[in-house]
Amino acid sequence: MGGTAALICAVSFGLFMLAAALVTLKLARTMSITNRMLDDIRRQVIPLMGKLQTTMDHVNTEMGYVDGVLAAVEKLAERADSMTKAAQSLFSSPLVKVLTLGVGARKAFGKPGNGKGEKAMRAHAEGDA
Repeated sequence: MGGTAALICAVSFGLFMLAAALVTLKLARTMSITNRMLDDIRRQVIPLMGKLQTTMDHVNTEMGYVDGVLAAVEKLAERADSMTKAAQSLFSSPLVKVLTLGVGARKAFGKPGNGKGEKAMRAHAEGDA
């Protein structure tokens, strides 16, 4: 009886080892295929990373140029703004003074106006003051 039990155990162990060997072979084949795929990916990705670095360097250089252009445009806008303010103060101040002088002269010489021009002049003069 003991010999039969030992034989059954030996055959069962042999079948188990055969199944384990088949699983190991399939796993080894799968790992081999996976390694080949990873090697192919690695061969393709490394040049792409170099191209990406070159592209990013080019983009950074162009961004530097754009920053320079924007700084120049900002300076031009500031200059235009200051020139506009200077021209406004140069023209509006003497014009208001001349018109106010004209209204005062009209009153001094006794020429009555309709009042609309004088109110507008006073409002404009007070708005600048």
